[in-house]
Amino acid sequence: MGLDSIRDEIAEVDRGILELMKRRLELARMVGEEKVRTGAAVRNAAQEDRVADRYRGFALENGMNPVCAERVCRILMQESVDLQASMPRPAEHARHVAVIGGYGKMGRWMADLLRSSGHRVDIIDPSAGNGLRTEDAKWADTVIVSIPISRTGGMLRKLDGICGPDTLILDIASLKSPFIDVLRELGSRRRVCSVHPMFGPSAESMHDRNLVVCDCGSREAVDDALSLFGNHGANIRTMPVEDHDRYMSYVLGLSHAVNIAFFTALDRSGISFRDMESVASTTFEKMMDTNQSVALEDPYLYYEIQHMNSSRETMLKEFDSAVHDVVEAALSDDPSAFKELMDRGREYFT
Repeated sequence: MGLDSIRDEIAEVDRGILELMKRRLELARMVGEEKVRTGAAVRNAAQEDRVADRYRGFALENGMNPVCAERVCRILMQESVDLQASMPRPAEHARHVAVIGGYGKMGRWMADLLRSSGHRVDIIDPSAGNGLRTEDAKWADTVIVSIPISRTGGMLRKLDGICGPDTLILDIASLKSPFIDVLRELGSRRRVCSVHPMFGPSAESMHDRNLVVCDCGSREAVDDALSLFGNHGANIRTMPVEDHDRYMSYVLGLSHAVNIAFFTALDRSGISFRDMESVASTTFEKMMDTNQSVALEDPYLYYEIQHMNSSRETMLKEFDSAVHDVVEAALSDDPSAFKELMDRGREYFT
C-alpha cells in the first residue's frame, strides 16, 4: 500500500472518529435532558472515573498509551459537561431582571444566562436601541450593574433613588474598592451585594467556574444572590466585600503583571516571536498561550484593574521583591538561595 493510499485510509478513519464524536455528543445531550428533568447534578465524578478507567483498560489491552487514551477521554467528557451545563435549568421562581449595561459582553452573557432559566430580562443600555432608560429599572425585582468600574458607584447611588426597597441590586465589577463606601452604605439599609464572575464572556456556562459573592452588610441580599445563581453549577465563594480586592490584587493584578512583564522582556530581547517559537520549550509554549491572550485584552480595563485596586501597592512591592530575589539567586555562584525559592514554591503548592 502506497503512502497516499495509507493517508486516504487515515482520513477515512478520522471521518469515522468525528462521526462517533458527534453521536457521543447527541447521547450526552439526551443524558443532559434527563438530568434537567430529574434535577440531577451536571457532573458525576464517580461515573467520569469509570469512563476514564474504561479508556485506560482498552488502551492497555490493545498496546496503546493509557495516558493518551485518558486524555482523549477527558476532552470528550469536558465537551459533554459543557453541553449539559449550558442546557437551561428552570428557576424555582421567575424574576424580572434589569441588566444595566446589558449590551456589553459580560452584561449580555448574564442576560442570556438568566433568560435561559425563565427569568424576564430587560436590557438597559443606550446601545440596545430598545428605548429603555435607567429609570425603567424601578419595575424590576433584581438589577444587575455591568458597566465600567469608574461608573459603577454613581450608578448604584442612582438606582438607590429609583428601585423599590425590596429590589436586589448587585454589580459584577472586577474591583470593589473604588466604590466600596457606596456598597457598604447601601448594604446597611437595603438589599445590595456585590458579585464577581471569575471568568469571561467566552465561558460556555457558569458550571464549575468560580463566582465570588461579596457581603456588603445585607445577608438577605447575599442569600438572594445565592438563590439567583445557585442552580447554575458555579463554585460560589462568599466573603466580606473588604476582602475582595486583596484577593484580586493577586488573582488578577499579579497574574496580569507577570504576563505583561514576560512579553515586555521578550519584546525588548530583539528576537522576533516567530524566531522564539522555532526553539520553544514545552514550558515556554504554555506561557505563550496565556501571554498572547493577555496581550489581546483591553489595555484600559487592565490598567483599571492594576491602578484602581486599593491593595495594588502591597502586591506590586512583593512582585518587585520576588523578581529581585530571583535575579540575585540566579546570579549567585551559590545555588542555595535559588534552591530555597524553588523549595518554598513546592511547599506552597502542596
